[in-house]
Amino acid sequence: MAVFARSGDQARTSRRGVWMLAIAPLAAIALAVGAAFAADAVYAHRALPGVTVGGVDIGSLEANAVRDRLTTELAAPWASSTVALVDGSRTWQTTNAALGIAPDIDAALAEALSYGKAGSVVDRLGAWIDAVRGQANIPFAMHAKGNALDQWVAAAARDADRAPVSGELRVGPAGLEVTQPALGREVDRVGTVAALLSADSLGDREVALRVRTSYPAVDASGFDEAYARAAAVVTPATVHVEDRTFTENANYLSSLLAIERIAAKPGELLAIPQDSIAPAVRYRYQVSLVNDRVASWVTALGLVLDHPGRSAKFKVSPEGVPSIIPSESGVRVDQEKLRAMVLDELLRPAGGSTRDLAAPAAVDPSKFTTEQAKALLPNLVKTSTYTTSYPPSASRHANISTGASQFDGVVILPGQTFSFWELLGPVTVERGYAYAGAIINNRSDENVIGGGLCQVSTTIFNSISRQGYDIVERHAHGYYIDRYPIGYDAAVFEPGVDFKWRNDTANPVFIWSWSGATSLTIDTWSIPTGRTVVISEASQRNFVHPAADQPADPAFPKGVSVDGRDVFRTRTVYENGAILHQDFFGSHYAPVWGGPVTPPPDAPKP
Repeated sequence: MAVFARSGDQARTSRRGVWMLAIAPLAAIALAVGAAFAADAVYAHRALPGVTVGGVDIGSLEANAVRDRLTTELAAPWASSTVALVDGSRTWQTTNAALGIAPDIDAALAEALSYGKAGSVVDRLGAWIDAVRGQANIPFAMHAKGNALDQWVAAAARDADRAPVSGELRVGPAGLEVTQPALGREVDRVGTVAALLSADSLGDREVALRVRTSYPAVDASGFDEAYARAAAVVTPATVHVEDRTFTENANYLSSLLAIERIAAKPGELLAIPQDSIAPAVRYRYQVSLVNDRVASWVTALGLVLDHPGRSAKFKVSPEGVPSIIPSESGVRVDQEKLRAMVLDELLRPAGGSTRDLAAPAAVDPSKFTTEQAKALLPNLVKTSTYTTSYPPSASRHANISTGASQFDGVVILPGQTFSFWELLGPVTVERGYAYAGAIINNRSDENVIGGGLCQVSTTIFNSISRQGYDIVERHAHGYYIDRYPIGYDAAVFEPGVDFKWRNDTANPVFIWSWSGATSLTIDTWSIPTGRTVVISEASQRNFVHPAADQPADPAFPKGVSVDGRDVFRTRTVYENGAILHQDFFGSHYAPVWGGPVTPPPDAPKP
């Protein structure tokens, strides 16, 4: 039994120890809570011990004492402290007093007296512990009187603000014109004022200027790629075919560009940070090439770079013996392939200050080869000839001999059409032409470069027409010139007035000119056509004498006149006894004169 009794005592003792251990923390908490409630009663109108405001100890002080201490130790020294706004290397400096900034004593007092006296028991205990440890430092609030602070920040903003620059791409008179985009900056005035009123020190202080980035309507994400494409296009390009090259300048290349500014879709451009200022609408540039302009450029390149095959020609010696000028194969740009290449290559980065393009090309064979000329040569004969004359004139002789030589030996193949202006080439001083008289609007103009070339076209017309070739285009002169067969002349004038004939035979034809001091002879060479040509006599009617008030023509002496008239002639071409061509040539000549004769001073008056 004793054993049992001892065992029971031990059990009871063990249970009592456990219970005491369990209630000890609760007792401590209860005591702390009791102490807290007791302290609340003691510090109902005092700050908790150890509390500071802006580093000023106000622990255990009542409200009036707290106010006095904060006024003495915070407000008075604060007024003379300096304030500096800093933005990189720029600084704006003044004093708190100038800005009207001062500690808010009432707010600090209210917060200090309420510290640790609200919330849960745990919160209040924690506040007490922080206060006793000296960790209850209440930041003092600031306020500003008047508008000096706002005006100071506004002045700093005017210095620091920078408007964003929207990127621009355009083609102007000088070529590609570019405005690079730039981000702007705008002072956050509200944030800056708040930072100035959130000081945690009584001494001089620096506050960073609060700045937000502002974005333009076209920023780098909507500009850079398009600019790179445009810059690639305007890189000077050298296009070459074998030994022929042509370099195009940036100004012209810019004319191939199509530049469009379009509104960007959501998510199409880089996102703008949330603390930045975004435009209402964002745009991006789109750059491409204008197909028809590229095609025109490629066509022009072909004219420069092509080396057309040269057909064999003939020449005639002074003794009248024909010989051969050999043909030459040429090179011709493949314009379709070049256009496709240009559309692709020009938009790629050039990788340097110039771009080099090898134009796709193919051999351009001659239309009339040396071998064909050799086969024809033994059968060639002079089939017709015609000569016209003109008054002595060095400038007229230069024009007529230079012009006629452009046609020497040129072969007109079967089916081909001879065009005076296409074969003649440019009429320039550099090529040997001079200023001389020509008929313009039925009146002589004595200062026309190449004046007299109608002598060449008229002589060719009379030579080839007698072999019966098809006459495609022929025009009469404005007034009748008596050194030409009446109604059988052929005037030319650029633009719009040409002389053309077609080789409608099975054999090639060429002409050769002989220029004298005052005459021109055109020989036609081929294999005889076997045609018979009948040219009618001229039928003249509707004669008109110059009117008395008609202006004088400078090419005619006074008193000399040529009546206007209508002239009709017919050319009939027979082949194997049948009519092949029948041409009706009508010519309308205007009257012309040098004006009335001036009577001598001693002539009797009527």
